[in-house]
Amino acid sequence: MQSRDALRLSSASRALTTLPLGEKPPIGVWSAMRGDQLSAGEDQVDRTELERALYKVQVGVYSTSNYELDLTVPSYSSSGYVWLRWEEPMQRYVESRGGDISSLFIVLNTLLSDKDSSLNPVGEAPIKLADGSYYQLFTYVGRYYVDRASFRHYPFMNISLPLVIEANDVDGQLGYRNLRLLPEIRNSGMGLYTHMIGWLNMGWSIAEYRHHYATNFGLGVEENEYSQILFEISYGTSSWASFWRLLLPLVVLMTMVLLVFKVRPDEQDARASIPVTVLLTLVFLQQTYRDQLPDLPFLTFLDQVYVVAYVVTLAAFVLVLWIGRRYGIMETMEDPVAKEALLRHLHRLDDTWPLVVVLLGGAAITFCWITIPQAL
Repeated sequence: MQSRDALRLSSASRALTTLPLGEKPPIGVWSAMRGDQLSAGEDQVDRTELERALYKVQVGVYSTSNYELDLTVPSYSSSGYVWLRWEEPMQRYVESRGGDISSLFIVLNTLLSDKDSSLNPVGEAPIKLADGSYYQLFTYVGRYYVDRASFRHYPFMNISLPLVIEANDVDGQLGYRNLRLLPEIRNSGMGLYTHMIGWLNMGWSIAEYRHHYATNFGLGVEENEYSQILFEISYGTSSWASFWRLLLPLVVLMTMVLLVFKVRPDEQDARASIPVTVLLTLVFLQQTYRDQLPDLPFLTFLDQVYVVAYVVTLAAFVLVLWIGRRYGIMETMEDPVAKEALLRHLHRLDDTWPLVVVLLGGAAITFCWITIPQAL
């Protein structure tokens, strides 16, 4: 059962690659966009609402470092800067609420930790600029929840590390129609230490979203909507490194299964021991990489590859036992013609087994990849 909360990309300027209206990202293609885009009519209405909004706050984010990415939660630690710029109407509202604008905003995806992840002002008070607007710089440091990763494609996966800023509306005056948070695109970005070892940095994005809450928080009015700034940096795994680290050991094991029938027929014990050894190794290897992932309610691509490997290994073990029984029966056969026919049949199985496994196994793995659901 899914939540009725929803994100819609607003009409505000953004540093975000979007698709034409109505189009979805192709299967396997990573997109930083959340939720749905507005239709042409909705976009025009949203622009009108933006012009009529009582308060507009420009928000910039510059991440200086990302670290301690933990896929089992999943979460990450980050530090950096956030700055706000606002006009006189917003300043009057801030002064009526105590003069501290940082108390009016929260980092929505903060996790409980030993770090205070609130926005900490640099300087004692906001600065009034020459054009009459107000500006204040903040630092942030904390641990944040990651809500979006392509675990279905693991180990060829992408992940976005978000920082979500939204109004802390204590009196109901900062809803979507009254307060709009506008992304400051030109100076937002990522610093030198956002490159995490073991991951490929795929860029950053910042955009305003319309966050619809499926509740009115008990106030007896319509369901609430708020302007939300979502800044995120996307990372991806190296396909080449993932193959050598996680798939090459599996290829070696499957090669052993392919060659099991190249062992001399009179070495039946050696034949039977190979699938058993491979099976135990498969269980160990799968547990090793699963310990790095959360408890997912679906199979990743690598899980499905292991399912194919388990089926092939089990089939090899059953076939070894069956062929061994046939050789035992053949020793008791008195008809030389029937004995020779059975021997040729067993040799044919020995020769065709590798080809059959390669064709069926390759087809099964290809099917697993192309049928990965589009939803991430």
